[in-house]
Amino acid sequence: MDFLQNFLEVNPFLNLTKILVCLLVASFILIVVGFYFDFSRNKRNEKKIGILERAIKDLIEEFRTIELSLSDQKKILNDYKYTLERLDQEISRLADSSKEDSKITNAIKMANEGRDIDEISKLTGMSKEEIEPIIKYHGRS
Repeated sequence: MDFLQNFLEVNPFLNLTKILVCLLVASFILIVVGFYFDFSRNKRNEKKIGILERAIKDLIEEFRTIELSLSDQKKILNDYKYTLERLDQEISRLADSSKEDSKITNAIKMANEGRDIDEISKLTGMSKEEIEPIIKYHGRS
């Protein structure tokens, strides 16, 4: 306590000025140290941001590559789909014509055996108008 009392009594204005100058210097040093640490932290963050930006650009490029690849694969799949639909239609057409051929073949066999129009019509499901020419050309005379 005596120290503070002697400090202020000797020359209070000079002593108060010394205290303010010391506080000002300490504040200036703290501000400079704070700016230095803030500057160094900003530099590190800028480096990290640069790395992230490059990584994002690389990812965007990869996504575009994948998108193009998927687009090409979609075109190929659509071509396959079209081909399969055409094959399915052709198979259906062939199956239908095969059934018709089978009916006609059976009708010819029955006409060769000497069966009449009504019997052939019932067994094959063909109309009498379809069976008449078959009997005319393949039936027993």
